[in-house]
Amino acid sequence: MMSPIALLLRWLIPSKRNPRMHSDAYPSMGLARKACKGLLCDACKGFPSLSRVSLQLSLLCLLSLVFGSCSLHRYQGPEDQLYIGVKSIEVVDKPGGSYADHAIGEAEEKLNYAPNGSIFGSSSLRWPLPLMSPYLYMRFSSDSTFIARVLRRFTSKPVWMREVSPSLRAKVAQQTLREHGYLSATVRSEILPQPKDSLQARVSYQMQLGPLYLLDSVTYFPRVHMSKGRYFEHGSVSELQKGTPFSMEILERDRNAISTYLRQFGYYYLKPDYISYQADTLMKPQHVALRTVLAETTPMDALRQWKIGRVQLRLMGRESDGGSVVANDSLALSDSIMLYYRDKTLVRPAVLRTRIRMKEGEIYRHKDEERTLSALTNLGAFSSVEFYFAKREEAATSPDSLVTVLAADSVGDNPHPAFTMQPDTTGTLDVTILLRPDKPWSTYLGAAFMRKSTSYIGPGISASIERSNLFGGGERLTANVYGSYEWQTGRSPVAGSSISINSYQLGGDIGITFPFILFPGWINNYYKYPTSTSFKVGMQGINHAQYYTLRSLAFTMDYSFQPSSRWSHRLSPLSLNYTQLTRTTARFDKLLQENPALGLSLRNQFIPKVGYYFTYTRHKEDSPHFFQIFGEVSEAGNLTNGLMAAFGRPYNETKTMLGVPFAQFVKASMDLRYSWRIDRNQTIATRLATGAIYSFGNASTAPYIEQYYVGGANSIRAFTVRSIGPGRFRTQEESAYSFMDRVGEMKLEGNVEYRGRLFGDCYGAVFLDAGNIWLLRRDPDRPGASLGELASLSEFVRQIAVGTGVGVRYDLSFLVVRFDVGIGLHLPYETSRKGWYNIPRFRDALGLHLAIGYPF
Repeated sequence: MMSPIALLLRWLIPSKRNPRMHSDAYPSMGLARKACKGLLCDACKGFPSLSRVSLQLSLLCLLSLVFGSCSLHRYQGPEDQLYIGVKSIEVVDKPGGSYADHAIGEAEEKLNYAPNGSIFGSSSLRWPLPLMSPYLYMRFSSDSTFIARVLRRFTSKPVWMREVSPSLRAKVAQQTLREHGYLSATVRSEILPQPKDSLQARVSYQMQLGPLYLLDSVTYFPRVHMSKGRYFEHGSVSELQKGTPFSMEILERDRNAISTYLRQFGYYYLKPDYISYQADTLMKPQHVALRTVLAETTPMDALRQWKIGRVQLRLMGRESDGGSVVANDSLALSDSIMLYYRDKTLVRPAVLRTRIRMKEGEIYRHKDEERTLSALTNLGAFSSVEFYFAKREEAATSPDSLVTVLAADSVGDNPHPAFTMQPDTTGTLDVTILLRPDKPWSTYLGAAFMRKSTSYIGPGISASIERSNLFGGGERLTANVYGSYEWQTGRSPVAGSSISINSYQLGGDIGITFPFILFPGWINNYYKYPTSTSFKVGMQGINHAQYYTLRSLAFTMDYSFQPSSRWSHRLSPLSLNYTQLTRTTARFDKLLQENPALGLSLRNQFIPKVGYYFTYTRHKEDSPHFFQIFGEVSEAGNLTNGLMAAFGRPYNETKTMLGVPFAQFVKASMDLRYSWRIDRNQTIATRLATGAIYSFGNASTAPYIEQYYVGGANSIRAFTVRSIGPGRFRTQEESAYSFMDRVGEMKLEGNVEYRGRLFGDCYGAVFLDAGNIWLLRRDPDRPGASLGELASLSEFVRQIAVGTGVGVRYDLSFLVVRFDVGIGLHLPYETSRKGWYNIPRFRDALGLHLAIGYPF
């Protein structure tokens, strides 16, 4: 019997030998033609007479018939039942609150399982013709031809009910609920065969949580006496308090916290597994009496403090060379740190010494181990860093005080005993660090479909080469070349047509990065978090075919450092950017004549810039709140102009650097973001962005690339990039080239977005965006564009553009694909439509955006 695909091809492509296929020769074709009868009369008269439309409809009809009848029955065993998804998950007694929602969510994860043809990972929704893929898989599973092997790559194995095992999933979900404190929870499953086909079935689940068990009393871990009069009081730092849910997740976090804290004070061998809990649920209904104890299998080494002994670093061979190497030389990095290597040290000894945070004679601290690992890894010279701790053989004294405490604790004579660590109970750990060198050279070649914040998208290609550990201190030398072709997405909110300003971009850069602060006296300093100094020189050319060709040459020097987990800083003491218009069209020249300010902002010029940038993030892993601030303060040309003025040049005179005018301005920007996770499926995200740039002295207009704009996939999504503003300014004739005027010196923008799960990994969003840009000085060529022309606060409010919309996000775990539809509500200038909703035509107020990642 011929396959459906073969029949389809033979029906669509007549051969010279058999120009017409008759229904009496192929019954299935006859069925298809009868099915089409009444819709396409010519379909039964042979292929040569088919028109384009009738051919397409015939093909659709045939596809529906062939693939709609793809049956797996012939491949199913007597006990096989095809799983086609979850029908429902019912919670009989769903309590309110985020804790119950979290527990139910984790239980549902154990129950949900995607069937064949799942839509974005949904366990209940499927694409049309969901059995086509498993049918083709089974049809060609034993076929060894090339076509069959190719087809199998695009198919999926049938999901049988025995593989899903609903009863086992129900037991796992039930155990999950009980681990969250619902000790009487039950979960039941029911297989529901399809009425028309009993060999296909869905699954229905029913969850009953019952009461939540809470902690009534807690006996904490015995108080541990540290050196210098410090004690570890478990109760003061524990999540376990009266009224806390009796949750295995909370207990696990609690004993990890005990172990982590005590490992900071020398208890190297005290693992979380050595901390146990005893629970009594009989003393009070729906309540638990909890007791924290040491496990019976706890070794004595776990109850001793340990100090650091000798530290040795061993430089191993590369994995490609077999990994092992016999050292033939050694070097003392300090009195207690030795380096063993073969032929050369690879990294400068001074750099290695400052990155070893464990010192001989000091109490072992887990943070010191983590910092040493991070410091060595961040050098980029090693592919792997491994730590080995060995107990030093020495006369050990039995800690009788510990044995006494444990005995008393076991019978409950003392509910709050103390571990008193004597000096003679402290052990010594010798540390060996194995360093495996990384490859010195690495290359990268990639192609991507890129998206920029300006809503430009398009294909791009890039290539780079990197040399690591250039000077023996973890330095990285990188060289990049890239090119792209881009076009802008979205619709014009006024003209009603797509903006199709295409551009070509080609560039390259070369830079070097040092993993430390390159400044006298700071070079060999250690820093807890990654720190770097970078220098980069780059060239770029942008060609707007209908406008101009712009070339730029840039040099930047940056200091990047992070004093804490919340704060990160970047200081750019020197940034030089030279821009040059090498080609302009007559259309562009006319535009510059009509707008002199635009010509000044795009002229050939130097931008000698100094900037400071910071990021502040406040977020706890178990907190529903997330807060982040991005800030920038920069200036350009002030020092240069001041030096020239000191030598007699008038301060406000336009001066040049190497024959080219230079920019002079001050700029400050702020971006505040806050999100609130309502529950596992819902989040509200907000953003407030503002900024201003003021030019003076040597230039009255800020460079075009430094000015602000609004609109686009990451801004006010109802409008495309640079399609509104500044202020209430509007050109007399809107065109695709009006965006050149849509930049300003002050920006104010706010966004609110509700994000909720639709199904599987697919999320929906509803958003509201508002904002605009303004000039700080009046521009006669752009009336109504400046803040000085505002007569009242109400007029300022009327100049705020507003848009709303909906969107869909598909979370692929490693990236988010986003599609937004923005709907304009209010334009900042007067239109032919009166009132606050002043969009002349609804179709002109739609903005369509396909993007990667969240907008904020």
